[in-house]
Amino acid sequence: MVAAILRSAHSATPDRRLNGVLAAVRRHWLVIARKRYPTLRNDLEDAVQVALAKLVSPEKLSTLRDATRLDAWARSIFVNTVLDLVRDQRRQRRHRLYIGSPADDEPEETLRDLPTREPTPEDTVAYRERLQIVARCVAQSEVAKLKFVDDLPDKEIAARVNLTRDGVAGQLKRIRKGLRSAFGDPE
Repeated sequence: MVAAILRSAHSATPDRRLNGVLAAVRRHWLVIARKRYPTLRNDLEDAVQVALAKLVSPEKLSTLRDATRLDAWARSIFVNTVLDLVRDQRRQRRHRLYIGSPADDEPEETLRDLPTREPTPEDTVAYRERLQIVARCVAQSEVAKLKFVDDLPDKEIAARVNLTRDGVAGQLKRIRKGLRSAFGDPE
């Protein structure tokens, strides 16, 4: 009988008892949700509303095979709706970005203190010096020019300079080591 009342929701003349049935289901679901999912707080109402909409949808009602199991069927719709909400909240929390520390009252202040993206004059000078070092190293080696300027794979470089791939790899390793020492990198 309750299933027939729920099915009438999308008919031209819904059963007059439909609002009472939905209100009773809503109250029951809120009691369950407050006990089992207390962390959802304000989102419980949303979950209940979404589950009620699913409950009276013709697509969901067509999945009800045994009207005597209506309570369990309806409860599973509600629980799955809540679980979907919990999953969505977890995904959102993982991708959320906070500016400053949680104790900051003014995240705008944190934004003002962020460094600019433009390099300082000192950064520009240091960059040019590093570029000159790299240019000198590359000019001394055909292998380095083909690798770092022309961006060729090791196999093609080996064919052009008449070396084995291991020979090319060895030269590139020595060039990289020389560049690291020139830049003061200990590794």
